[in-house]
Amino acid sequence: MKRNLGVVAAAVVVMGAFMTPAAHATTGYENQMSPEACEKSQAASDFKYAIYYNSDFGGAYRNVGYSVWDFADERIGGAPQGGTQPLKFCHGGNGNGQGIKNNAASVKNKHSTYYAVTYYNAGYKGSANWASPNSQSNLTVTKNENASFAWQTL
Repeated sequence: MKRNLGVVAAAVVVMGAFMTPAAHATTGYENQMSPEACEKSQAASDFKYAIYYNSDFGGAYRNVGYSVWDFADERIGGAPQGGTQPLKFCHGGNGNGQGIKNNAASVKNKHSTYYAVTYYNAGYKGSANWASPNSQSNLTVTKNENASFAWQTL
């Protein structure tokens, strides 16, 4: 009986590793430096999540491809020696150049499978707005109070 519980516990730990959003340490470079983020339009970018400064998809925006642990500190390679590295809106309009954290009002999710979840707190915690696959929506509970983002399944 004890042996079976150990196997089950190990399986739960392994499953949890696959169900948890990717940590920011492995995605900071892509979200910060990829041409998909700021050089391509939302329609042309392979990044499937776009976050906007204004409601109704107005103002500046940024394309995001990977889960973000903390919009105020998306470190390249997870390296702390570089100091904080906030993600900023980079396509023109109101809010251009401002940090995304606590400044966003709407999102677009171009992914066909995953939900785009915008969280109130860093670390994928707190209240959240869920954008269904292939949808766009104004943020309600996290409008101007958004700190992280993750891809999720139900």
